[in-house]
Amino acid sequence: MKAERWQRGLKWILLATVLGSILHYADNLLFFAEYPEPPWINRSMIDAFWFLMTPLAWLGYRLIRVGSRNAGVLVLMGYVGCNLLVLGHYRFAPMCSIAPRINVFIWLEAGLAACLQVYLILPYIRKSTA
Repeated sequence: MKAERWQRGLKWILLATVLGSILHYADNLLFFAEYPEPPWINRSMIDAFWFLMTPLAWLGYRLIRVGSRNAGVLVLMGYVGCNLLVLGHYRFAPMCSIAPRINVFIWLEAGLAACLQVYLILPYIRKSTA
């Protein structure tokens, strides 16, 4: 029963994280010129990265659902890492010089990814201290 409840919670935090990334990436594509990016990056690369990283969310969740929890968690941690890459915007411009809307989308995606990471790691921490 505990595992079932954990999976239900995982589904919701994962959906929230995917939605947060949709909001950020859509805004990034629509207002590309406003985002601090390295000079070599373009819209197509941003778009392609989202379409490469997002299936990791489905794959990781699917692995967990079929009983490969460790493999699923590992894949989802990769997805978390991809989402946390949004913080890289701050390598190219200080937070105070970026539009508040953009900061909200960056921190929304990164914050949800961090919550997902904690949710994934917590059962392992609890198991090791028990």
